[in-house]
Amino acid sequence: MNSAETKNCQNCKKDFVIEPDDFAFYEKMKVPAPTFCPECRLKRRLNWQGYRILYKRKCDFTGDMLITTHHPSSPHKMYRQDIWWSDKWDPKDYGKDYDFSRSFFEQYYELLKTVPLPSLYTAHATMVDSDYCNAASYLKNCYLCFRITGGEDSAYLNTIVDGKNSFDCSFLNHSELCYDSIRINKSYSVFYSENCEECQNVWFSRDLSGCSSCLGCINLRNKQYCIFNEQYSKEDYRKIFESFDFGTIKSVNDFKAKVKEFMKTQPRKAFSGRKNFDVSGEYISNSKNVHDSYLFNNGEDLKFCQFLKDGPAAKCYDFSFFGDGAEWVYECTWTGLGSNNNKFGSWNYSAHDIEYCFGCHNSGNLFGCVGVRKGEYCILNKQYTKEEYFDLVERIKKQMQEAPYIDALGRKYFYGEMLPPEMSPWIYNESTAFEWFPLTKEQVIKEGFLWRDSDSKEYVEATVKVLEHIKDINDELVKEILKCELCGRNYKIIKMELDFYKKMNIPIPLKCPLCRDYARIAQLNSMKIFDRKCAKCGGAIKTSYAPDIPEIVYCESCYQQEVV
Repeated sequence: MNSAETKNCQNCKKDFVIEPDDFAFYEKMKVPAPTFCPECRLKRRLNWQGYRILYKRKCDFTGDMLITTHHPSSPHKMYRQDIWWSDKWDPKDYGKDYDFSRSFFEQYYELLKTVPLPSLYTAHATMVDSDYCNAASYLKNCYLCFRITGGEDSAYLNTIVDGKNSFDCSFLNHSELCYDSIRINKSYSVFYSENCEECQNVWFSRDLSGCSSCLGCINLRNKQYCIFNEQYSKEDYRKIFESFDFGTIKSVNDFKAKVKEFMKTQPRKAFSGRKNFDVSGEYISNSKNVHDSYLFNNGEDLKFCQFLKDGPAAKCYDFSFFGDGAEWVYECTWTGLGSNNNKFGSWNYSAHDIEYCFGCHNSGNLFGCVGVRKGEYCILNKQYTKEEYFDLVERIKKQMQEAPYIDALGRKYFYGEMLPPEMSPWIYNESTAFEWFPLTKEQVIKEGFLWRDSDSKEYVEATVKVLEHIKDINDELVKEILKCELCGRNYKIIKMELDFYKKMNIPIPLKCPLCRDYARIAQLNSMKIFDRKCAKCGGAIKTSYAPDIPEIVYCESCYQQEVV
């Protein structure tokens, strides 16, 4: 077995370590060791998913104006979803002979710009009255919901499994009637809260399990009628709760400030997760032998993996988003539905033995293909026999090692590197990478990504000044244009949303949906893991809480003794 080896990242020039177990995985996958560090690999990979910046653009098949993730100036062709999935065109008609006088990546990029891409990336046949949603399936009456499997009567949701009557939530599973919350599971009526499971009627709380009727609480188990962790009778709780009026932005922000000060006095668990064995990272549950990973359930034998909202997933490295039965996946994003042995690709479902592919579903043994469905033994979308395919793939891999693609920054892309970011169908600030690594334009360009400036001329002034209290708002507001107080983007309030705010006595948001989502993501703990000491017993712990932040952090044992 190889010994641990320190390498210097091609991109950020920082050292990173490849462990013996890492080398063993790379050998099984028949790929060379990476030349980018884990964080730079993640950033590059996330640049290959764009899903929530929407534009209007003409379909290149019908000429109809469509809602799409692809900017009108994008070089990529675009078809309406139902046409893209139909037999009205054949991706193999775009097949190209491989030219050994040119690099693989150059030829692949040309193909990617030629083969039409779908306007949106949904299971469109399962979508009912949900035209402005993307990376989605099984929705009914939803608006601006993204990366969602199953939803109804909801808006502004991100990374969801089965959400109903909910607004402005992220990482929510099997829950209903929730608002402005993150990491909520199997809960009902949860507002302004984080990391709650099997709860109901909870407001401004975090890290609760099995609780109901709680306000401003933390670290409680199976409790009800609590305010700032203090127990009350049912009658007293209701009386105190009803004395608060959360119908204005000011009242909400004032109460959030009180909650924040209270929570500074309460311990946090070093690692957020449960039912794990041999796991490191953050926000991981029901997993085994998972390391340096983030935010998913039901994983086994994984490393450097993130956001697998639909488990299980097994035997994968550098895998971000989706999952659902995926195994032996390396350097991929947006991949799942039983995919096996996928390398260096994006948006591939139910596929096996594919490399450097985009949008290839229910297929196997593809190399460098775009949009091929139910295909096999294709290279650059051209059909080959089984024998021709394997022979040519080996020759291409050899050429990639001997004559790598070199980008504008001098970074060398041999076989074994994820597709270069400048070839992605999405610009950096349109992509998932921007959510988790919100760089400035100058930083983005310096790192070799692309940037698109927003046109401030597209923004107009608000047509109305929003009244402070929700009780004073009438239904005419849905006809007005609002302007985000943070970024200046325009947005609207839809009728379903306004009805929800009135029913729950929640104020009209003064920020656009995009800025609200960024704010929720900012609440999450870091992907980075730090060495720190337990604030109670002094033992060494590894945690996503940096040593210089004020939170009180306990090891697992001390935390379990503390929770009520």
